[in-house]
Amino acid sequence: MNSDALRETRTKILMTAELLFAQHGFEGVTIRQITRKAGVNLASINYHYYDKQSLCREIITQRLRTINTTRVEKLMEAEARSIATPVPLGEILGILSNSLFIVDHDLTSYNAASRRLLGRVFVEPLPFTSEILATELQPVLKRFGQAIRRHVPRLPPQDFVWRYSLVVGAMHHAMATLHDMESRTNGVCRNDESEPALRNFVAFAVQAFAQ
Repeated sequence: MNSDALRETRTKILMTAELLFAQHGFEGVTIRQITRKAGVNLASINYHYYDKQSLCREIITQRLRTINTTRVEKLMEAEARSIATPVPLGEILGILSNSLFIVDHDLTSYNAASRRLLGRVFVEPLPFTSEILATELQPVLKRFGQAIRRHVPRLPPQDFVWRYSLVVGAMHHAMATLHDMESRTNGVCRNDESEPALRNFVAFAVQAFAQ
């Protein structure tokens, strides 16, 4: 099998596994289900990955790394434009959440399944994801927390940590439930509506830091 074919097979495995993990959770998916839906044989998965956990780890790591690179770059650009004053709070919170809420309809890019899977990882942590989150997520949350803190310097540290924790928790909960908002709201909201979710999250988060 040539390099292009190997790359195509690997991508197909990753995309299929991501979709199934998003829909059914890590424990609810088997390697056999992945191979059947991807249209590949077991040897193909064994060639690229040791087991189901290594496959899931790579998906989560890749997605988080790409998202967080974009987040930090956009925050640095905003800070470079606002040298004399802090970046507006709403803009900081928008940068923090935009890359998580807004998806690409190209299935090989960050899509609705990617968002749902990361949402599951955030609210339903697995033993092997704690190390990934510590490495790929926590430094970025700390970086954004420092930027937000400049807007509320007189807020007691304990209150700031609680508010920031609650805001991040709300953001992750929204990611995990966006696919099911119609049933959760009796039709008031629609499934996978990224823009309203992003707009209302930012408005909510800004108010959370009101002193």
